[in-house]
Amino acid sequence: MPHSGFWILTPVFLLWVLIGCSAGPHLTTKPVKWTDPDNKTIPKPKEIEENQAWDILDHTLFYEVGKPLDLGWTARRAGNLLNLAPVKQADNVNALDEVPNSSWYTNRHFLHPMTPEELARGPGLALPDTGGPWEITEDKSEGGTAGFWIRDATGTRFILKFDSKGNDEMASSSEVIATKILHAAGYNVPKNSVVTFHPSILRIGPKVKVTGPGGVRRPMTEADLQDILSRITVQPGGRLRCVASEFLKGVPVGVFDYHGRRRDDPNDRVDHEHRRELRGLRVIASWMNDADRRAANTLNFYVTDERGRSYIKHYLIDMGSCFGSNNLMPHPPKYGNEYVWDPRTVGLSLFALGLYKKAWEDPLPMKHPSLGYFENETFRPGRWVPTYPNPAFERCTNRDGYWGAKIVMSFSDEDVAAMVRTGHLSDPGAEAELTRLLIERRDMIGRHWFGRINPLDRFSADERGIRFEDLAVRGRLASASETTYRYRLLNAQGKVAGPERTLRGETCIPMTGLPPKQFYGYEVRTLRAGQTAWSRYTRVYFYTSEPGRYQIVRVEREE
Repeated sequence: MPHSGFWILTPVFLLWVLIGCSAGPHLTTKPVKWTDPDNKTIPKPKEIEENQAWDILDHTLFYEVGKPLDLGWTARRAGNLLNLAPVKQADNVNALDEVPNSSWYTNRHFLHPMTPEELARGPGLALPDTGGPWEITEDKSEGGTAGFWIRDATGTRFILKFDSKGNDEMASSSEVIATKILHAAGYNVPKNSVVTFHPSILRIGPKVKVTGPGGVRRPMTEADLQDILSRITVQPGGRLRCVASEFLKGVPVGVFDYHGRRRDDPNDRVDHEHRRELRGLRVIASWMNDADRRAANTLNFYVTDERGRSYIKHYLIDMGSCFGSNNLMPHPPKYGNEYVWDPRTVGLSLFALGLYKKAWEDPLPMKHPSLGYFENETFRPGRWVPTYPNPAFERCTNRDGYWGAKIVMSFSDEDVAAMVRTGHLSDPGAEAELTRLLIERRDMIGRHWFGRINPLDRFSADERGIRFEDLAVRGRLASASETTYRYRLLNAQGKVAGPERTLRGETCIPMTGLPPKQFYGYEVRTLRAGQTAWSRYTRVYFYTSEPGRYQIVRVEREE
């Protein structure tokens, strides 16, 4: 019988052969895939009932315990650590390493810059008509915030959610500002707006019920309404402040998970944990400290579009737990730094016998109650985590993180200020502080992820050659005059086909004398002032249709 070492070494050898003998990049002049056709008509699916308690328990305990018991997960992690197997990259990126438009995501601000006015408008305004009474149609039975559903005089439905007393403006401003950011980033979100109104406009509908003692449902009374309103701070003139969220078009069919697929949706062809827009959401969530980004705060709608196709559209909802807000109260300093129950830090604390002290354990003072607890002193972009484990976030690779970071970095100071203003914070100091923190946090994210992936992007071609944009220079994280680019020509198989050359401060690779009707590539590395080592490479492949005419066909980034 062969020596047992043979059986240990064979899988490693086979893996080495597969990696070493892999073919060159797949190059084609076919159009780049910018749309994922996941909007084919499907039968109406059943609604998946949400269970928040189970969602928390599942991801806090069973998911964490199950990871080391999953042989596939354990083997890949071991291969990653031993540098024998590459990390699994996202499954739904196109040849340019971008995410196509789909029922999950639409490319917006990074690829198609929006004006500050467009950013402030977001998906649209949610402003109930005040020309008649607002009929309360349903109580808000889920979540911790006070609120209810209404139908305005035009018949449009909204959910109204209120800040808790003592935390005025905190959750409502968080919800609206985060909505604008996520919409501009490309996600499907509801229309959310800050609204003030006089409670005299409210009317209790004939079919509204509330949960009484013992869980018994009974008709809502005026006393029930006054009980809800008594928990809300009254503004001058007797007005109340809330978030109005317009009811989404379509039929709700439940939440989506950040792993697996929906079995009754034939359009759902990519495991959710391997969708880049969900992996990269980790970076955008870290910017906002969106610590409650989990399945319970998602919603699928069965929609019919203008062409008559009926399919599931996927939304992010409930952004009231962003920045320093935890809906009813400020975020605890722990949120964003570790999970509620985090086996990584629990073990370390036990082993250190209480001598190990975490940075967040000495909380900074809250400067502005309307912002809750939001600071940058303990923020580490690469270590940020939500309150509960998120399978897609945990699989975020450097390439996924770079994708999220370039979206965050695409917002200018003016853009950030425009979105923060939509929160209608009454204290100018609080508005200025939130803007400052987001700008600083944005740049921290850029420095972290752009240090792991060479941030050359927006490749284009003209008669002079291949042009690119250095996102670190554009984001003012690096100086163009102190940046050098080293490039070399590649053939269609990714092999070196020319000598190394350099550019300093220039972002156009000149091209002359390349035979037409062939594929080529350029491998580009970057060196900044103060650095001693060149960056990882970015490769851009192109096709020469005729002298002076080039077509970009592929972009590759080294992890």
